[in-house]
Amino acid sequence: MSNFYIIGNPVSQSKSPVLFKYIFQKMNINAQYKSKKINSVNNLSDFIKTYESLNIQGINITMPLKETICPYIDIFDENAKIIQSINCIHFKNNQLLGYNNDYYGFNKLIDRNQIKINASNNIVLGSGGSARAIILSLIHHKASNIYILSRNVPQINQLIQDISPYAEETKLHIFNDSFLKDECNLINCTPIGMLKMRDTILIKKIPKINYRAIIDINYNIKYDYFNQNAEIKIDGKAMFIYQALKSLDIWFESNISDKLSYQELKKIIC
Repeated sequence: MSNFYIIGNPVSQSKSPVLFKYIFQKMNINAQYKSKKINSVNNLSDFIKTYESLNIQGINITMPLKETICPYIDIFDENAKIIQSINCIHFKNNQLLGYNNDYYGFNKLIDRNQIKINASNNIVLGSGGSARAIILSLIHHKASNIYILSRNVPQINQLIQDISPYAEETKLHIFNDSFLKDECNLINCTPIGMLKMRDTILIKKIPKINYRAIIDINYNIKYDYFNQNAEIKIDGKAMFIYQALKSLDIWFESNISDKLSYQELKKIIC
């Protein structure tokens, strides 16, 4: 039996094990998918060393490990190399192949919901691994401006330094309080919707304007902090499903996800 995992912290709320259990049963695949809490470099290193003995074929990675795991990767896919953030690993020929499926999942989300990114202005909340993937997607969709709002200013500066060589015509900015552009998109790449946050500094900095779209890339939202006007509000269910399907294709080296129904998978996680 092949084994697959999602690792990170927290993982107890993840619906990946439920989703992949359904997928494996539906496709008669002899495999199991588990979650494992890992929140330190030492624990991560120990886990990586066990992949052969446990017959682990692949893993998904969630916060806070998407960037931490990069030094263990032998081969990066093109976008993951730019983003320097990994959320899918395929163990193959004694090597770790690293991918960023957040990028793919977000592309599918905006396509499915017909969100216009070309020539758009965008506020991105967060500066971690997920934000990097979303920002690269916005660049490739020819966004005009991306304003990054995060409490971690050194991390924003590093992100801009890393991504700017690939920004083409898109301009990257540190968000400031003078921002007053209507008709932009607001994209949350932080876990604030999953947690009951006492520190609302970030929330208070979000301008109260008319948004074209508000996108929260989280799919398991418990607290709605985005009480803003928008033409459309979207959660991350589509992104979650499509990045999972991409992982499936990577691990089994074929387009087997074509045999699955998006609508059926959506029912599993709702």
